[in-house]
Amino acid sequence: MLTRYAHFGAAVLSGVAASLLIATTAFAAVQNRPVVVYGEPQENLRTERVTYADLDLNQPKHERKLNSRVAGAVKRVCLYENRIGLQDRGYYACADDAWGDARPQMAQAVARAREIAATGQSSIAATAIAINIRSR
Repeated sequence: MLTRYAHFGAAVLSGVAASLLIATTAFAAVQNRPVVVYGEPQENLRTERVTYADLDLNQPKHERKLNSRVAGAVKRVCLYENRIGLQDRGYYACADDAWGDARPQMAQAVARAREIAATGQSSIAATAIAINIRSR
C-alpha cells in the first residue's frame, strides 16, 4: 500500500514539474515580444511624439534637427497659432512646461547615442520624445 502512494506522489510531482516547465517556457517566449499598453485616453491631454530614429545624435547638426523637431512639437501641443499677443501667458507657460519635460528626454537620447558610439551598446532604452500637455 505504501508503494502505491509513493508511485502516486511521484506521478503528481512529475506532473507539477512538467507544468512548471511549460509555464516557464511560455513566459520566457512572451518576454521576447513587444509590450503594448492600452489605456483610456485622458481628457484634455494633447500629446506629440518626436522620433529621432533617423538621426545620429553624435553629430551636432542632427542634435539641431532634433531641437527643431521638438520646437515644432511644442508649438503644436501648446497651440502657438492661438496665442493672443505677448500679454497672454497661456502659450508661453505651456511652452516653458513642455520644454522642461522635453529637455531631459533630449539629453537622454544624446547620452544614449554617445554611449552606443563609445561601446557599441547602451543601457538606455531607445524611445521617442513625448511632449504631453494638459489643456486648461
